[in-house]
Amino acid sequence: LRQKAEDGARRLYGRITPDIQQRLDHELEVIAGRGFEPVFLIVEEVLNFARQTGTPYSSRGSAASSLVAHCIGITGPDPLALDLYFERFLNPARSTPPDIDTDLCSRRRDAIIQHVFDVYGAERTAMVGTINRFRPRSAVSDVAKANGLPPSEVRTLAEALPHAFWSRREGEEESEHSSPFAELAAAHRDPLHQRIFQQAQALLKLPRHLSVHAGGLVVGPSALSERVPLMRSGSKGIPITQLDLDTVEALGLVKIDLLGIRGLTVLGDVAGALHSWQRTRYAGPLEVLEDIPSDDPEVSARVERGETIGCFQIESPGMRATLREIHARTPDDLMAALALYRPGPLQGGLRDAFVRRFKGQEAVEHIHPALAPLLADTYGVILYQEQVLRIAHQLAGLSLGEADLLRRAMSHFDPGKQMITLREKFIAGAQAHSGVPPETGARVWELMAAFAGYGFPKAHAASYAQVAWRGAWCKTHFPAEFMAAVLANWGGYYSQRVYLSEARRLGLKVRPPHVNHAAGQFSVCYPGGEPLLYMGLDQVRGLTRRTIERIRRLRPFTSLEDFLARVDPHRQEAETLARCGALEGLGSIPALLARITPGGWRAGQPALFELQAEDAADWSVEQKVVAQQEILGVSLEAHPLELLAGKIAAARAVSTLNAAARIGQRVTVAGLRQVSRRTRTAKGEWMYFLTLEDLDGLLDVVFFPDAYRRNRAALQGGGPWLISGTVEIDAERGEALLRAERAALLA
Repeated sequence: LRQKAEDGARRLYGRITPDIQQRLDHELEVIAGRGFEPVFLIVEEVLNFARQTGTPYSSRGSAASSLVAHCIGITGPDPLALDLYFERFLNPARSTPPDIDTDLCSRRRDAIIQHVFDVYGAERTAMVGTINRFRPRSAVSDVAKANGLPPSEVRTLAEALPHAFWSRREGEEESEHSSPFAELAAAHRDPLHQRIFQQAQALLKLPRHLSVHAGGLVVGPSALSERVPLMRSGSKGIPITQLDLDTVEALGLVKIDLLGIRGLTVLGDVAGALHSWQRTRYAGPLEVLEDIPSDDPEVSARVERGETIGCFQIESPGMRATLREIHARTPDDLMAALALYRPGPLQGGLRDAFVRRFKGQEAVEHIHPALAPLLADTYGVILYQEQVLRIAHQLAGLSLGEADLLRRAMSHFDPGKQMITLREKFIAGAQAHSGVPPETGARVWELMAAFAGYGFPKAHAASYAQVAWRGAWCKTHFPAEFMAAVLANWGGYYSQRVYLSEARRLGLKVRPPHVNHAAGQFSVCYPGGEPLLYMGLDQVRGLTRRTIERIRRLRPFTSLEDFLARVDPHRQEAETLARCGALEGLGSIPALLARITPGGWRAGQPALFELQAEDAADWSVEQKVVAQQEILGVSLEAHPLELLAGKIAAARAVSTLNAAARIGQRVTVAGLRQVSRRTRTAKGEWMYFLTLEDLDGLLDVVFFPDAYRRNRAALQGGGPWLISGTVEIDAERGEALLRAERAALLA
């Protein structure tokens, strides 16, 4: 490990300076003292395989604080440049083992995990088990079955419940009405159903069955069955531990997390396309990503404008509003934005203070001058967990190990003896080390304690900022490939409609699946030298695998008759393809349907007379929108709101992006319903939650009981609506929320 780390340091820094050598020696001594060298080497070997196979990966969590990890290539951010402390990752004073968490391209993750089993042996490798607990749907389903309800009624009850717990809002206290079964219980008053809901409530959060951890993997020095009970996973047949993560760690096994994220899959698809064009420049797809500069004026301008829909971690309306407010232009600015836009800083007012100080609207003030150099880069605001360590270490003279124990105790709100001892030591140390009076030291302590519960690790922010920046670079310079990859991987934060609107806003032409051009998923073609985005054939409702395979194998098709004779689809399939636009260029939709309806073709037998493309006038945009929504689930001709642009403008509605930046202001927004949910307050009154979607994104809307009663009739159906109300911050998630007052149908 030392040899690899020192070789990597020379490659990264040119030479090993005394400071670098001292840091490496310190880290290696701690790693060796804990016996963790094999963990670093296993992760390095796994990620070398990922590189060889062109699988994008990124570090996450505190592992990026390690210089050794950076030098052997398992983390991206430079811990020296970012002033990250190794003790935040591996504290010799702490008994719990570290996690080296790695994000992987979600599509290729299973192949990487299989490689671990192949290299280290199935007898020494296992996925970590996790306890799957009862949630509302599973609880009511199992109880209803046990009480003898027929399967159809069991499904009806389960489908009436949300997939996850909804956050309690204002007016909802812990009571029988806040139960996820309250609405069902009110509708089913008979004793049998009441018993079912009571029993289901009692089961919530209790263990239901063993499952597989999202990415946890353990590799043992010998057969794992000697150390932990194992079983075979029912779905994939791989060994999993019968004990959960905490118990596995208590037995001394160190977990490696290999997690799949869609953002890296998008980057991998773009990098693969660029590599295919420039094989002489790049040895592999990952070199495309590693070659992305951290200083690019065009990318900076896009980030500063908040035009980052599709970019990992920086695409929500609230995050894009934050990027605009702090004029984010660099990866370091993205780090700050990722730490700022979290529930803690939002609730505590730190985000607003940061923005005001950034804009020069408020002077930067420090409790004591000694804090100025420690918090200068964040305008006097404690933004990162590492700043707590820095203050404790440099201001109060605590060792870095003690400083990390202090941070952990604060973050767990531990009021015990350890906190009392650390507080006394901090205040005394601040006076002795930096001349801070005891009363001022106590104020600094309170400032740190208020922050520590929700602090964000700078190392984690740095890793995610790197992925986000690379996404913004791809979107800026290769928008067609980027948006095709986002759509092919089914987006992220938003629905497909929003990403299609974003592609059109970028000047890209988006087409329905086409029999001559479309792949299985979204893809880019250059039929006339200009990029065209084609939806995949897999998204056409009712199209069989046989027909898709024949289309892709036998194309191109020169006429409808050519297509029908060689592919021989079912009549319904041919009609569906014509109605959604997949036969564009072979005739107008009415003419195609007129020829297809009789179903008079035979496989391999061309028609005597071919259909002429000018046989009939084509459908209107509105007709195409309706057909595509039915067949493809979304319209590629136009977003439904685009057809109502005049009415939206007349109502002076703002976008969800602008609304998210107007906290405390009254606004009107226009949009469609994505999801919705009714629930009861503690007083038994109905309230309504709605996620509204427009061309720019999503906005959560809540109708409290009075507003819901007034607008209940207008909220029937799917919209689109004009909704007016006041923008607030949802304390649970840190996202903007519209407290609705009035709703009106747009059309």
